[in-house]
Amino acid sequence: MKNFRILLVFMLGALLGFTSCEENDAVGEYDNWQARNVQFIDSIAAVARANADGKWKVFLSTGLDESKLWGNEYYVYCHSLQSGYGTESPAYTDTVSVNYSGSLIPTEKHPEGYIFDSSYEGELEPSFDVPVSFVLGTTVQGFSTAVQHMVEGDTWRVYIPARLGYGSSVSGYIPAYSALIFEINLVSFSAR
Repeated sequence: MKNFRILLVFMLGALLGFTSCEENDAVGEYDNWQARNVQFIDSIAAVARANADGKWKVFLSTGLDESKLWGNEYYVYCHSLQSGYGTESPAYTDTVSVNYSGSLIPTEKHPEGYIFDSSYEGELEPSFDVPVSFVLGTTVQGFSTAVQHMVEGDTWRVYIPARLGYGSSVSGYIPAYSALIFEINLVSFSAR
């Protein structure tokens, strides 16, 4: 009986040791999240500023002094997927109608990025999807900065640094220090 107890204790210890090693060795989806998001935005900033395909736009966050030097976390990086037909852009106080999908940066578990919110399902179909309307100024700073440069019909993929998103706050399924990636299709806008 004594040998059985020793064997049982040994097996239990080995099992617990194996389990704890497994947990410690595993890389969590959000490990080093802040650093990974900064690195992601820095890599997007380099691509956007190089503008190799001629479809990138870089905008300083609304309200900042353009004569000063700012780090990558103060800019919004926009890749034009489709050019619109409009000639004017909405103001911060305007009501906009958009189709959008918001995601986090790619991870091993979510290689396309975890989609935390979307006004449509599947792929964007502007002629089919029903847009949502809201006052532009009620969105995160990076979203409103980008849309203020769009014209009706534009579809952009917008990369927003954490500072211009939710920063150090958690918002629903969005962890603190998350860069945000939006696909935005501006359908229309009107003065409020």
